[in-house]
Amino acid sequence: MKLDKFWVVTRPQPLSELGDVCFEIDAKGLALQYKGGLDPEDIHAVYTGRDEAEKEAGRILAAFKKYDAALKEGIE
Repeated sequence: MKLDKFWVVTRPQPLSELGDVCFEIDAKGLALQYKGGLDPEDIHAVYTGRDEAEKEAGRILAAFKKYDAALKEGIE
């Protein structure tokens, strides 16, 4: 099977939106992302399809925001 493009889901950061953590890319684009500072450890998952990638990205983004809010609430 040849993959021209695929979907990458990365770990969220405090200000992340869905488009920040889920994006379509090809192998050359991913190499440029690495050169630009993307740490391979920050990649949560790679998918062949958009729907599955966006579903997982939405799930981890919501969990991260809930966790981040609970941390902030505990600090106040």
